[in-house]
Amino acid sequence: MAIGDHLRLLADETRLRVLHLLAEEPLTVAELQDVLELGQSSISGHLAKLKQAGLTHDVPEGSARRYRLRDDLDSALKSAWLAVRALSANEAQTQIDHERLIALRQRRGSSWVDRVAGSLHREYAPGRTWESLCHGFIRLTRFGRCVDVGAGDGAMTELIAPQATEMTCVDPSSAMLAAARARVATLQLSNVHFVEGSGEKLPLPDASADTVLFLQSLQYMTDPERALGEAIRILAPDGTLLVVTLAKHTSVEADAFGHQHRGFTPEQLKRWTRALQQHHTDELPRETRSPHFQTIILSANKRS
Repeated sequence: MAIGDHLRLLADETRLRVLHLLAEEPLTVAELQDVLELGQSSISGHLAKLKQAGLTHDVPEGSARRYRLRDDLDSALKSAWLAVRALSANEAQTQIDHERLIALRQRRGSSWVDRVAGSLHREYAPGRTWESLCHGFIRLTRFGRCVDVGAGDGAMTELIAPQATEMTCVDPSSAMLAAARARVATLQLSNVHFVEGSGEKLPLPDASADTVLFLQSLQYMTDPERALGEAIRILAPDGTLLVVTLAKHTSVEADAFGHQHRGFTPEQLKRWTRALQQHHTDELPRETRSPHFQTIILSANKRS
């Protein structure tokens, strides 16, 4: 859609009222009817246009559907909405609708906890972020002698190193390793080492690692099968390989990030690591943001 189309979409008074309300919280058609004092068919028609334009989406909630603003808006559409929202925030009707929404909450008599039951995984709650959960769960993990292949600038080092007896960050980029060293210096982690080298030819001895990690780095390898073979070589008996990578896709957008491969299938990863045992693979839900990349997680152990 052109910017003119965006502005025409947002110029409608009812659609603008709906958007202001959804900016405060997700609502059902019945709740919007209550606040806007408009008929169901009228509100549903406007919601359909907003959804088609990519401004809103809805999720089932019992026999109803709850509508919410998208958080992955097209940049032009997002700019248009934010500009119109700021210009209309102090309109009399906007303030009236806001007061009616407060009254609805009071009549509803339900807490936020009750309202999001069944959809909590989609809702924001203060402090309940993936970052905080990862920091918490990783305290239960022990990495032993850990090798991070394709470690980049060491973004994961702060998280992993405290749970490892020693951590070796391997990357072919001297610039990345310099940034990683600077990061680790500020963290005062004495058990972290840096090695410049490729994943396809790890400059490390056989059976020298208890854990080998590929954290979204396998797609950068020229020869991923060989890189995984090297990981198996340096794993000690009972050691664990963990691969977090992209699932097979056709998006050209990944090429701009320097990816050598457009993801992998679980079958490929299992075949390339068939010398290991106890394979486990998980395919995570696709990202909500276009082009909807999907992540695969593979773990496997080396025989003792």
